[in-house]
Amino acid sequence: MKRVIPVILAVLVSLSLAAPSMLGVPGLHRVSSAMPLGFNEMSFKLGVSYWTAANDYKNFIYHSHYLPQTLLFPEITETEHTGQGRLSLAYGVWDYIDLAATASYSGTLMERDLYQERSTGHWEDIQGFEYMNIILHGGYNPIPDFEDVVWFGGDFRLGFAPADTVFIHSLDDPDGIWHHGQILSTLRKPFTTTGNSNYSMDLLITGDFSRWLPMTAVKAHLNFGYAKYKQNYSFTDFRVTADTVGWNYSDSIDVAFDVTDGVFNFGFGVEVPTPYADIFFEYTNQKLLDRENASVAYFTPGVRFKNSSGTFIDITFDLSTSEFDPQYYDLGHGLYQTDSTVTEAQRAARAPLPIGGVFDWGVGIALGFSSDMASGEEESNLATLSGTVTDSLTGAAVFSTITFPGVAIPNVTSDEVSGFYTHRIPAGEVPVTVVAPGYRDASAVIVLGRNQSINLDFTLVPNLGTISGSVRDGEGRPIANATIIIGSTSPVTVTTSTVGVYSAQVEAGTWPVAVQVEGYISDNQTTTIIANETVSLSFTLRSALRAGEVMSFDNIYFASGSANLKPESYPILDSVAILLRDNPSARMQIAGHTDSDGGESSNQTLSERRAQSVHQYLTSKGIAGNRLTTVGFGESNPVAANNSAANKARNRRIEFTVLSI
Repeated sequence: MKRVIPVILAVLVSLSLAAPSMLGVPGLHRVSSAMPLGFNEMSFKLGVSYWTAANDYKNFIYHSHYLPQTLLFPEITETEHTGQGRLSLAYGVWDYIDLAATASYSGTLMERDLYQERSTGHWEDIQGFEYMNIILHGGYNPIPDFEDVVWFGGDFRLGFAPADTVFIHSLDDPDGIWHHGQILSTLRKPFTTTGNSNYSMDLLITGDFSRWLPMTAVKAHLNFGYAKYKQNYSFTDFRVTADTVGWNYSDSIDVAFDVTDGVFNFGFGVEVPTPYADIFFEYTNQKLLDRENASVAYFTPGVRFKNSSGTFIDITFDLSTSEFDPQYYDLGHGLYQTDSTVTEAQRAARAPLPIGGVFDWGVGIALGFSSDMASGEEESNLATLSGTVTDSLTGAAVFSTITFPGVAIPNVTSDEVSGFYTHRIPAGEVPVTVVAPGYRDASAVIVLGRNQSINLDFTLVPNLGTISGSVRDGEGRPIANATIIIGSTSPVTVTTSTVGVYSAQVEAGTWPVAVQVEGYISDNQTTTIIANETVSLSFTLRSALRAGEVMSFDNIYFASGSANLKPESYPILDSVAILLRDNPSARMQIAGHTDSDGGESSNQTLSERRAQSVHQYLTSKGIAGNRLTTVGFGESNPVAANNSAANKARNRRIEFTVLSI
């Protein structure tokens, strides 16, 4: 079974090519690909979509048109239905440039909730030519090390619509929401066009992971750009008031104005090929920059059924992820009911969205043909490459990646248990390189005929070297059980023996080497390891301080009865300074002690001054003063009886206590 997987992968990748999106250029549903169609390749697509949305009105007050009564309905629903048909054509004018055209015809129906006493009119509808787009699309993979892996592209679209926008009007008797002759502008698609003119520019990025991650036949697409739409409106608005027998209409006014909208486009999609279908998911969001809280966003799963003849069928399902307020985009009709004048700017701010409002959900189906998906000739020109990858010393199987440098053939991996691999690749001269961690690369160039099978085994030579050395303390004594860490991403770890010696085999290269052991300051170095050679690297560690540790020195000398340090004290204090530098976060207390000669008060003062003299010396050697504190104990804490010259010398001392590390 494991031997079959790489063959399936090759089939998946070979069929995962460029069927068109809604715009006609290569892509998914709304998301476009940065990979071009290819010179002299062509595609076409015919699709239909249906969307629906329900507008709920609660506690709706209805003034009857026929009876002198006013009715309250707890809830009514107005349902919108919109269908769209699209035809697109695309042609590859160059290896990196496509030209596409797409046209759309749409229709909208508004289904009104029926109830007793309401007017019998149930439907309003509109249909007509919606738009035509001309798209220039291109893409290129400029990074040599990622040939056919990452593509960068873009498109430029010009859109055209009928000169006069056709609106859907209420043609029936008043129903409590819509009135005779009123534009039903609060619908998602109240007219047939998506803007009388528009243009857009988008940046496209596509990553084909199957080209560099073995066993990962996945593509991802990222789109973002800017679009500009212009709409014109010409209609008659009027005021509506309710009375006891229905409605009064007055103060009609002719309105004409233009609306310009900027839109930020964003889209992200992922497609996963299978032998007979591509499964994809995409998220798109069109955010209107000049409108508050206005965007149209969908999450769209879909499946693309395909075959080697180049034909395909797309099935998609749209789920809205943004909100739409049907009461907001009413062309200022609501304002006109209360204000004597409504400005063009106020009406423009309440104009329907040029891209249509978001529906609750929708489905789509499309069928088409793309010549670059026709793989019959390509399949007949394939050959089979198989073999095993093993260790040259042990003969054991090696998990490796078989690559094809400079050729657009996806990588394949050998089985980690058997070392076996197999792949379907184009016939002809093909370079092959096998790569595995810890081994030298192995390469070959093969020539395969059409439908030929060839066996090519690789034995990889271990790419290992040896590093050895010793770990000792500052006195030259060996340190046992020290941990040696070689490398960073996948480090090799060994410990020293009882005589402080270590040795390890690691992959050739330049690696960081660190040594750690309790009670000593860690150290690290960098070394270069050469295959089949031994490099020596030894460490000398300094002792680490411990909190609460006390170091007492009776050989730090001062002038008699004075706090002036004698020169013979400098070597001892220099060693303390080195210890503090090796432990950069340690803090110490410096304590002065005296013998009992002289008065108690004078001895106390003398001990404090001598501690301060040591403090000044250490700071002169670069030790930060805030790491050191001083205290004097005078003659109060003797370590021996003050009954002899030797004991008094022991009592005249400086003690260092480690406060923290």
